[in-house]
Amino acid sequence: MSELPVYWTKSFTDVYLDVLNGDAEFQRLARRTRDDFELRCWDTPRGTDIVVRYRIDGGPVTAEWMEEPAPDAALRGRPFDKRQTLARTSAPYEVWKKLDRKEMGVIDAVLSPLYTFEGAKLKILGNIRVFVRMGDLASAIDKRYE
Repeated sequence: MSELPVYWTKSFTDVYLDVLNGDAEFQRLARRTRDDFELRCWDTPRGTDIVVRYRIDGGPVTAEWMEEPAPDAALRGRPFDKRQTLARTSAPYEVWKKLDRKEMGVIDAVLSPLYTFEGAKLKILGNIRVFVRMGDLASAIDKRYE
Protein backbone atom coordinates (compact mmCIF):
# COMPACT_ATOMS: atom_id res chain seq x y z
CA MET A 1 0.00 0.00 0.00
CA SER A 2 1.32 3.43 -0.89
CA GLU A 3 1.84 6.15 1.67
CA LEU A 4 -0.84 8.82 2.04
CA PRO A 5 -0.02 12.14 0.37
CA VAL A 6 0.86 15.05 2.62
CA TYR A 7 -1.47 18.04 2.41
CA TRP A 8 -0.14 21.01 0.40
CA THR A 9 2.58 19.00 -1.35
CA LYS A 10 3.08 18.28 -5.03
CA SER A 11 2.08 14.65 -4.44
CA PHE A 12 -1.22 15.76 -2.87
CA THR A 13 -1.87 18.08 -5.83
CA ASP A 14 -1.25 15.20 -8.25
CA VAL A 15 -3.76 13.00 -6.40
CA TYR A 16 -6.23 15.90 -6.28
CA LEU A 17 -5.99 16.42 -10.04
CA ASP A 18 -6.67 12.71 -10.61
CA VAL A 19 -9.74 12.94 -8.35
CA LEU A 20 -11.06 16.09 -10.06
CA ASN A 21 -10.52 14.72 -13.54
CA GLY A 22 -12.12 11.38 -12.61
CA ASP A 23 -15.17 12.74 -10.79
CA ALA A 24 -18.27 12.71 -13.04
CA GLU A 25 -20.13 15.27 -10.91
CA PHE A 26 -17.24 17.73 -11.00
CA GLN A 27 -16.85 17.25 -14.74
CA ARG A 28 -20.56 17.93 -15.26
CA LEU A 29 -20.46 21.08 -13.11
CA ALA A 30 -17.29 22.40 -14.78
CA ARG A 31 -18.27 21.76 -18.39
CA ARG A 32 -18.80 25.50 -19.05
CA THR A 33 -15.89 26.72 -16.93
CA ARG A 34 -12.78 27.89 -18.75
CA ASP A 35 -10.77 29.83 -16.22
CA ASP A 36 -7.55 29.95 -14.22
CA PHE A 37 -7.40 30.52 -10.48
CA GLU A 38 -4.68 30.39 -7.84
CA LEU A 39 -4.57 28.98 -4.34
CA ARG A 40 -1.68 30.33 -2.29
CA CYS A 41 -0.46 28.80 0.96
CA TRP A 42 1.96 30.67 3.22
CA ASP A 43 4.25 29.24 5.87
CA THR A 44 3.85 25.50 5.38
CA PRO A 45 5.33 23.27 8.09
CA ARG A 46 8.22 22.66 5.65
CA GLY A 47 9.02 26.40 5.80
CA THR A 48 7.79 27.19 2.29
CA ASP A 49 5.27 29.32 0.45
CA ILE A 50 3.27 27.58 -2.30
CA VAL A 51 1.21 28.77 -5.25
CA VAL A 52 -0.88 26.32 -7.26
CA ARG A 53 -2.39 27.75 -10.42
CA TYR A 54 -5.31 25.61 -11.58
CA ARG A 55 -6.78 25.75 -15.07
CA ILE A 56 -10.26 24.37 -15.70
CA ASP A 57 -10.91 23.84 -19.40
CA GLY A 58 -14.51 22.71 -19.76
CA GLY A 59 -14.04 20.03 -17.10
CA PRO A 60 -10.45 18.83 -17.36
CA VAL A 61 -8.14 20.44 -14.79
CA THR A 62 -4.38 21.01 -14.91
CA ALA A 63 -2.12 22.72 -12.38
CA GLU A 64 1.18 24.57 -12.19
CA TRP A 65 3.07 24.19 -8.90
CA MET A 66 5.43 26.81 -7.42
CA GLU A 67 7.19 26.43 -4.06
CA GLU A 68 9.81 28.70 -2.51
CA PRO A 69 11.34 29.16 0.97
CA ALA A 70 9.06 31.29 3.18
CA PRO A 71 8.55 34.12 3.27
CA ASP A 72 9.02 34.55 -0.48
CA ALA A 73 8.58 38.20 -1.42
CA ALA A 74 8.18 37.41 -5.13
CA LEU A 75 5.32 34.95 -4.58
CA ARG A 76 3.61 37.00 -1.88
CA GLY A 77 4.01 40.32 -3.66
CA ARG A 78 3.00 39.29 -7.15
CA PRO A 79 0.15 41.52 -8.37
CA PHE A 80 -3.22 39.97 -9.12
CA ASP A 81 -4.08 40.14 -12.84
CA LYS A 82 -7.83 39.75 -13.18
CA ARG A 83 -7.50 39.63 -16.98
CA GLN A 84 -5.69 36.28 -16.71
CA THR A 85 -6.97 34.88 -13.43
CA LEU A 86 -10.56 34.46 -12.26
CA ALA A 87 -9.68 34.31 -8.58
CA ARG A 88 -6.81 34.12 -6.14
CA THR A 89 -7.06 32.98 -2.55
CA SER A 90 -4.20 33.30 -0.04
CA ALA A 91 -3.94 32.03 3.52
CA PRO A 92 -1.46 30.51 5.96
CA TYR A 93 -1.20 26.71 6.06
CA GLU A 94 -3.09 26.51 9.38
CA VAL A 95 -6.16 28.22 7.85
CA TRP A 96 -6.11 25.88 4.83
CA LYS A 97 -5.83 22.90 7.17
CA LYS A 98 -8.86 24.04 9.20
CA LEU A 99 -10.86 24.51 5.99
CA ASP A 100 -9.87 21.07 4.71
CA ARG A 101 -10.79 19.41 8.00
CA LYS A 102 -14.12 21.30 8.05
CA GLU A 103 -13.10 22.95 11.34
CA MET A 104 -13.68 26.33 9.67
CA GLY A 105 -16.32 27.27 7.12
CA VAL A 106 -15.69 29.32 4.01
CA ILE A 107 -17.64 32.28 5.44
CA ASP A 108 -15.47 32.21 8.58
CA ALA A 109 -12.36 32.12 6.40
CA VAL A 110 -13.52 35.03 4.24
CA LEU A 111 -14.14 37.08 7.38
CA SER A 112 -10.71 36.22 8.78
CA PRO A 113 -7.91 38.77 8.33
CA LEU A 114 -5.62 35.81 7.57
CA TYR A 115 -7.56 34.82 4.43
CA THR A 116 -7.36 36.96 1.29
CA PHE A 117 -9.72 36.56 -1.64
CA GLU A 118 -9.29 38.44 -4.93
CA GLY A 119 -11.24 38.23 -8.15
CA ALA A 120 -14.44 38.86 -10.06
CA LYS A 121 -16.95 38.02 -7.35
CA LEU A 122 -20.01 37.80 -9.62
CA LYS A 123 -18.27 35.44 -12.03
CA ILE A 124 -17.04 33.35 -9.10
CA LEU A 125 -20.59 33.15 -7.74
CA GLY A 126 -21.64 31.84 -11.15
CA ASN A 127 -19.16 28.99 -10.65
CA ILE A 128 -19.73 28.46 -6.92
CA ARG A 129 -20.96 24.87 -7.34
CA VAL A 130 -17.72 24.04 -9.17
CA PHE A 131 -15.63 25.47 -6.32
CA VAL A 132 -17.74 23.85 -3.60
CA ARG A 133 -17.33 20.47 -5.32
CA MET A 134 -13.58 21.03 -5.56
CA GLY A 135 -13.40 21.74 -1.82
CA ASP A 136 -15.50 18.71 -0.97
CA LEU A 137 -13.33 16.44 -3.12
CA ALA A 138 -10.11 17.83 -1.61
CA SER A 139 -11.42 17.23 1.90
CA ALA A 140 -12.42 13.67 1.06
CA ILE A 141 -8.92 12.65 -0.07
CA ASP A 142 -7.13 10.49 2.49
CA LYS A 143 -4.06 12.47 3.46
CA ARG A 144 -1.63 13.34 6.22
CA TYR A 145 -1.07 16.78 7.71
CA GLU A 146 2.35 17.92 8.82
